[in-house]
Amino acid sequence: MNKRKKRIANAPEGSLRIATTGGKSHYYLGIKGHRKSEYIRREDSDLVSELAQKRYDLKFVSEAEKEQKRIHSFLRGYSDNIPGIISGYPSELKQKLDFADMPDDDYARDWQQFEFVPKKFDEEMPYHVTVRGERVRSKSEEMIANALFSREIPYRYECPIILNNGQVRYPDFTILKPETREEIFLEHLGMLDNPEYLEKNMKKFREYENNGIILGRNLLVTYESSKQPLNSRIVENFIEAHFGKISVL
Repeated sequence: MNKRKKRIANAPEGSLRIATTGGKSHYYLGIKGHRKSEYIRREDSDLVSELAQKRYDLKFVSEAEKEQKRIHSFLRGYSDNIPGIISGYPSELKQKLDFADMPDDDYARDWQQFEFVPKKFDEEMPYHVTVRGERVRSKSEEMIANALFSREIPYRYECPIILNNGQVRYPDFTILKPETREEIFLEHLGMLDNPEYLEKNMKKFREYENNGIILGRNLLVTYESSKQPLNSRIVENFIEAHFGKISVL
């Protein structure tokens, strides 16, 4: 959708009006503020094509944004109560029942194997490699990834999400709580002493809020500055405080 928005911004001024008479189509250029439309001659076929594309793109973007809002509205109000049905049964009965819910470890394994295209790395930039063998952008992110992996907590690194406005964001970590099927986003702020960096992330967090990703609920933050760096003990305490000792994979 971003491609279409960019093309709309660069499209010729005005809108296309189509009139069909005698089986033939005639094209007119409408300019905002002008009462009369201007006839477009046949030799200006490129202009007709560009305006037709603009007209289509405008309609597509409008409908796609409405559809995205409907989807996000549904997801915000959706509650999967099926996994909780079995919770009221004694353990000896659970082993004998054929119930529909997928076990936590199977769900976590399937979730972890989900394929996605992460954010691209600039080959000129330095990077770190986690115990799991993936590239991350900082030593602190490496510590976080390794702490999650050592506790067998399912996570994805820089898995894309699409916001209501069609923009794509790449949270540093998307973490699964298998017992609730809840996804928690974790962002690491590594340069708190950089005002521009802070402003950029404040804007991103506001975007998150508008999409139901709320700090303290399903969005967590780790942070550091040049004088107060993150360390492994802080990371371990943070992970345990929010996720405990999960072992399902």
